Amino acid sequence: MLRVATTVALFAASAFAQDLPVVYRGATVWPGDRAPITDAVLVIQNGRVQTVGGASTTIPDGARIVECNGLVITPGLIDAAWDGSVAEADGNEQSTEITPALRVLDSLDPQNPALARARNSGVTAVHLMPGTRSVMGGLSVVLQTWASDPAAMVLRDEASLRLVLGAEPSMGNRAIRGGNVDSIYYRRPTSRMGVIWSARRAFFDAKEQIAETQGGTKTTRTTQEQRDLSVLTRVLQGSLPLVTTARSEQDLRTALRLADEFGYTPVIDEAQDAYLVLDELQKARVWVMVGAPSASAVGGSAGQDGAEPRFATLKHLQDRGIPFVITTGSNTNATELVREAMFAHRFGLGRQQALAAVTSQPAKLLGLAERKGRLEAGMDADFVVWSTDPFDPASTPTTVVINGNDTTSKQ
Repeated sequence: MLRVATTVALFAASAFAQDLPVVYRGATVWPGDRAPITDAVLVIQNGRVQTVGGASTTIPDGARIVECNGLVITPGLIDAAWDGSVAEADGNEQSTEITPALRVLDSLDPQNPALARARNSGVTAVHLMPGTRSVMGGLSVVLQTWASDPAAMVLRDEASLRLVLGAEPSMGNRAIRGGNVDSIYYRRPTSRMGVIWSARRAFFDAKEQIAETQGGTKTTRTTQEQRDLSVLTRVLQGSLPLVTTARSEQDLRTALRLADEFGYTPVIDEAQDAYLVLDELQKARVWVMVGAPSASAVGGSAGQDGAEPRFATLKHLQDRGIPFVITTGSNTNATELVREAMFAHRFGLGRQQALAAVTSQPAKLLGLAERKGRLEAGMDADFVVWSTDPFDPASTPTTVVINGNDTTSKQ
């Protein structure tokens, strides 16, 4: 079946090149935010979804037919916290802890095999953030995992600013081989208190900048200082999302406290101890990007910062009406995104909710809801043809289509 499906997909790709309508017929289509459609008809043309419906859907004249009996089609998966394609050394600027204006896009290697691996597992778009070794590492980017050229991969530049709480931003600053950090020759911060003060001081500076602008005064600053403050000002004014990476209960509470103090609404990343602060998350009306649900089983960053993740966390978030997405996150032992959704389904999420958490929900969070994450008329033709139910451990993508282009054979 895999060989036949691939051959048919390549044939379909030639039809895309001619701008002819292509019809995927007979599969079960999961639109991404509503119930599956059995024996479905999916019509694609000019890189867009034209129609998706049942067996009685009209097939355009001259369309190429791709028979998909027994297969499953879903929207392309979207990883809202993807940790690939940028080496650790390139994702963390070590000269200072607060670098809001740096852009992770400038470190992107479009030929990195990690992009191909993500795409071949059904991921068609990713949110790439700077690393976790700086307090404020810089600006993120949302990418397609394939395009005709690197520039066309970018869906949203400067999509968010990343703030990291916990131990990671001070890890490289500690005294060598133990001992105390007791002189000016060590880089700061060296403690959780120092990390949080670095973030707080940056926001104080941004508030001062806003007050000066409103009062008509001006302080002489370097170009870098001006650019950094302009990014922080956008956060405080609500025009730029702030993603706060926080795993443990104490860091989650700190993330919410900082947000309340400075008047912004954060997106909470990783959040392994979210089950301990459900009331606070619900009251704050925040989005949660849950890092690698499988972490409870496979370890890795599961115990980082003292967090103790639970399999039932996602179900608790759903029951409280707290919006969330499933990500692979920064856990080095994370499995493919579809497998992370499978874990979530196995431990309490409904099938439709688990799929939405890696398709329509991340599209909404990342500002792509009008284009990505669902299969309906007018949306980008990003979808995956699976050999069987994608939540079956044996399921594999047979065809991955991005903007109407079959990328299965792309490297």
